[in-house]
Amino acid sequence: MTKKNVTDQLRADFTKALSNFLSEKYDVDVCQTAAGTLMIPTVDSEGEDRWVKFSIIIPKEASEEEGTDGYALAHEYQLKLEATAARKQKAAEKSKKNKENSKNVE
Repeated sequence: MTKKNVTDQLRADFTKALSNFLSEKYDVDVCQTAAGTLMIPTVDSEGEDRWVKFSIIIPKEASEEEGTDGYALAHEYQLKLEATAARKQKAAEKSKKNKENSKNVE
């Protein structure tokens, strides 16, 4: 079996597993729109019909050097979220301080 065949089979297996899970857990019609791509209908908070798209992607390599190691990517994402939260908190504190200073000037 070629590496492409192994990848295709892995994608098909996970696509089927995710499709079964979504249809059973959420009682929705799961639409396969391409190899490794599923879409399910939903309704947003304003009552509008929407779609959720799931893509099953099997990277060719699974290495930190190639940027495809899931653990390393998850760690980088967590660091990014923490940095964003810290920046937002700092901006909120600065805004609060500026408002307090402008009240004291009046």
